[in-house]
Amino acid sequence: MKDKYTTKKRDIVLAAVLLILGITGVLIVKYGLKSGNTADIYIDDKLVQTIDMSVDDEYTFQTDKGSNTVEVRNGAVSMKSADCPDKVCVRMGTKNRNGETITCLPHKLVIEVHGGQEQEVDIK
Repeated sequence: MKDKYTTKKRDIVLAAVLLILGITGVLIVKYGLKSGNTADIYIDDKLVQTIDMSVDDEYTFQTDKGSNTVEVRNGAVSMKSADCPDKVCVRMGTKNRNGETITCLPHKLVIEVHGGQEQEVDIK
């Protein structure tokens, strides 16, 4: 009987250790690997700069069709100004979630956010 009890105890300890390791791994992947958001700036589909979104700053990008000023504040990126007529990109607001983008079509400038929280999908 003592042998059966030892086997059960060992199985319970092994299961607890694996559970703790699994939870630790999930927490590391979910929270530990995010060192902060970055924003990639593309002009004509070419990466021209990667911005650290943990540092508040402004960046101006000149294209052959005009200029755009990108602003980083409080971990979010936005288009502060653009010299195109419609300024849709300026009205797109701030972005801080993984995969979100801001696009200025006349200037062929795209800002793409990486890292941080996943985008929330609202399915209704």
